[in-house]
Amino acid sequence: MLFSESMERFFIFLELEKAVAKNTVIAYESDVRLFFQFCGDCDIRNINREHIAAWVEFLLMQSYERASIRRKLVALNVFFSFLVREKILPTNVISDIFLPKMGRKIPDILSLGEIEKILTIPDRTTPKGLRDYAMLTLMYAAGLRISELCSLELQALDLENNFLKIMGKGGKERTVPIGNRARDALRSYLSLARPHFIRRNTGSAIFLTNRGRSISTKTFWRNLKIYSQLAGMEKNTKPHMLRHSFATHLLENGADLRVIQEMLGHENISTTEIYTHLDQKRVLHQYEQFHPRVQMEPTEGDDELNR
Repeated sequence: MLFSESMERFFIFLELEKAVAKNTVIAYESDVRLFFQFCGDCDIRNINREHIAAWVEFLLMQSYERASIRRKLVALNVFFSFLVREKILPTNVISDIFLPKMGRKIPDILSLGEIEKILTIPDRTTPKGLRDYAMLTLMYAAGLRISELCSLELQALDLENNFLKIMGKGGKERTVPIGNRARDALRSYLSLARPHFIRRNTGSAIFLTNRGRSISTKTFWRNLKIYSQLAGMEKNTKPHMLRHSFATHLLENGADLRVIQEMLGHENISTTEIYTHLDQKRVLHQYEQFHPRVQMEPTEGDDELNR
């Protein structure tokens, strides 16, 4: 079977059978196609470890970051596992290649004051302002991914009990609380603003554009950037920072890590544990800033004792 034929079957499998998130499918497609371009449209059964090693060497020569190369190898691993599952290949030629784990980058967050500052910017006397305020408030209140926020539909709402039903990664459903402020912001938007956006082709999406369609992640990202700049933020504010802030602020105020994991929709607790590292970093900063002995300059006597 040619490479191109096996790839088409793979993408259909991801989208229809596994219900993988659209952004993940796009990323896998990009990575696998890059390998396909390197090898040419050859018979997939002729691919071996030497091809993969040569590709990795090529990527390094092209100055790809090691984290990016690892992600591409992960995508290839999923691809070849699929080929084994479909009995196109007898074994996965990449399964025993060592994929070194990259150190997790501690996520950037916003303080509560910074979030409140951004929330003062949308003009809530206009439909667009009410929509954007509701989206920003809800994303922080529920710790949503940007894709989850923009794809929300009316049937997901339970405003009587302050809950949302979220369809997360891999088609996994979870229920998250939203709090009174987010509920009130949603009610205001739904009653006063959403009717302004409704058109003949409008479906059940909650957050709409002027054309009556579901708002895109790109549009929301752009709006957040504008509001952040107007609020005088020096940080390069990104949508995921609201989700990171949600988790970090809960942890700082004593929430159980398992509960945060459930609300974020993380499959593994290890993914959620990154926020404990962030909290430890904050504690260390506070310690160095306020502990009297740490603040003191070392004296000559201290130097003698430390020798």
